[in-house]
Amino acid sequence: MDTEKEQSTGTGEAAEIAPPLSAEDIASRILGFTRFCMGQASERLEQAALSRGWIDEEGRPTADGRALITALTSGECAYGVYRLPV
Repeated sequence: MDTEKEQSTGTGEAAEIAPPLSAEDIASRILGFTRFCMGQASERLEQAALSRGWIDEEGRPTADGRALITALTSGECAYGVYRLPV
């Protein structure tokens, strides 16, 4: 049945429509991803994300930071994160 296929693959209309994230939500996700990338590094999360251009001086997401979160959450770009320079 087509409905079952859509539900199991996540390609249904409901899966494609996601509420937009606020700048605060995006910044939080950027810092979470930064923490994941850093491992045991001693650099502060905010400084690491800033040095990579993912947030600005005020802690707001940059265009690159928004693109990062889009790549991480998009089903179309499952391997995009491996291409990002870190």
